[in-house]
Amino acid sequence: MRALSVLLGLFAVVVNSVAAQQQGMSRAFDLERRGDYPAAAVAYRAALAGAPGDPAALLGLERVLLPLDRSAEILPEVRAGLAANPRSGPLYGVALRAWAALDQPDSMRVVVERWAQVAPGDETPYREWGAAALGRHDRSSALEAYTRARERLHRADALAAEMAQLVYADGNYQGALKEWLAAVRRIPGYRVTAVATLGQAPDAARPALLALLQRESDLPARRLEAELRVRWGDPLGGLQVLERALPENRALAVEALRGVLDQLRPLQTREGKLAQGRTLEELARRTPDGEGSRLRLEAARVFSAAGDRESARRMLAGLADDRNAPEGISAGAATTLVNVLIAEGKLDEAGRRLSEIQPTTAVDELAGLRRRLVLGWVRAGQLTRADSTLGADSTVEGSALRGEIQLYQGDVAGAIESFKAAGPYAGERVDATQRTALLALLQPMEADSLPALGRALLVLAQGDTSDAAARLERAAADLPPAKGGAEVRLLAGRLYGQVGKPGDAERLFREAAAPDAPGTAPAAELALAELLIEQGRSADAIPRLEHLILTYPESAMVPEARRRLDQARGAVPKT
Repeated sequence: MRALSVLLGLFAVVVNSVAAQQQGMSRAFDLERRGDYPAAAVAYRAALAGAPGDPAALLGLERVLLPLDRSAEILPEVRAGLAANPRSGPLYGVALRAWAALDQPDSMRVVVERWAQVAPGDETPYREWGAAALGRHDRSSALEAYTRARERLHRADALAAEMAQLVYADGNYQGALKEWLAAVRRIPGYRVTAVATLGQAPDAARPALLALLQRESDLPARRLEAELRVRWGDPLGGLQVLERALPENRALAVEALRGVLDQLRPLQTREGKLAQGRTLEELARRTPDGEGSRLRLEAARVFSAAGDRESARRMLAGLADDRNAPEGISAGAATTLVNVLIAEGKLDEAGRRLSEIQPTTAVDELAGLRRRLVLGWVRAGQLTRADSTLGADSTVEGSALRGEIQLYQGDVAGAIESFKAAGPYAGERVDATQRTALLALLQPMEADSLPALGRALLVLAQGDTSDAAARLERAAADLPPAKGGAEVRLLAGRLYGQVGKPGDAERLFREAAAPDAPGTAPAAELALAELLIEQGRSADAIPRLEHLILTYPESAMVPEARRRLDQARGAVPKT
């Protein structure tokens, strides 16, 4: 009974000691968290006094001494800790960093030797030695640490990732690549860091790196080459490298494809999107069920964005009509297919598909598809079909589209009313800006209907700038300068300038600068002066700019006119 009482008493002492240790550590950590490092150091030392081999307490003391620039003061606690807990790796790490702070490389070597004896075959002592040396900008000691690891561990790939970083910083890019290959072959997860590091190699070093990779035949080398080619601006070439090396093993192939896909996703070039689409297609081919359908849909959208509509249709084949596909996938495929059909000009089929997906598509998405179809009919010149497809859409976007249709039909009054109803913010910013410009063009006109003007603007929307300029010039002949004639001539002149007809542009700019059209004349005079300056006729441009500044001092064109005048006089360089 007495023995039991003694045992219980000892147990109580131990429990109380542990509780006190935990309480001391909690107080030390709280002081550290609040930034009171001197007080935290005292608290951690108190905890170490009761448990000198406690790694958490010693690491805490190391943390708070560092911002106080007193790291070397930890050595007494390190010695006591190692004496109490001689097999603790973290304690040896603290010892290494302490001796590094004192710039004592010999003592660091001694610590590493002791650590290596208690952890044979472990890279950690040498890794920590190298890291501590680099922390003191001692590259030679870091190299010694990594080299010693290879000698002692009898492994040529020991600490290959660390060695790669070291030799890369020295400008030895081929040496870094060899080390990264060794690291990736042993631990595939290093590939991401390898690509990120080697991807920054200078342009002049890249051909040699690719040549070195081409001499290797395994999958890690092919993956590195593929991802580096993508990062260096050759996405399709990178994908081709990977495709030729893809293994039969599905899991390995999918992992490799996803790796190159991560590199492709940020690319916004057409080649980047094509490579991304092909990668998604290869992934879909190796992925079953719903996930494969999702990948095919994503591939279709990427191909469509890249302008490869044939590939987009190939990806969409069957998805839109597949009743077994997840509802979201089939609906997404259907909407993507409609977009592809519109882009291909297959508007009747697009309209049929659109009517079929109405029950399963969100209202906003359906409205957006319908407006894109309306625009397709407009660009095709089928204004009646465009109007009937738009229907009774009363949204601001719908009003903007209706105004565009009315304008191309020559209904000036109706277009003005619709543009005003749409307001200045409907659609994308470029569309809103264009609509505001059209409204400014139309408002001075007194005629309610101008079919010739509408046809000219439709030809411009269809992309025939030269024909549109000629049509606008003819339409302007029937309009007084102050009632839209000057503004239409100014637009026609700008278009002639775009298609390389400066003579016609100059003539129309001069006609548009009519005194009885004061709202248009300043812009026309400025456009004329800019054209003259570009032709090297600054002497002719100067009086036009002076006239603009003196005649229309309140015009918004005056600041730019002053800058151009200084340029024409040689006061500022041409930009």
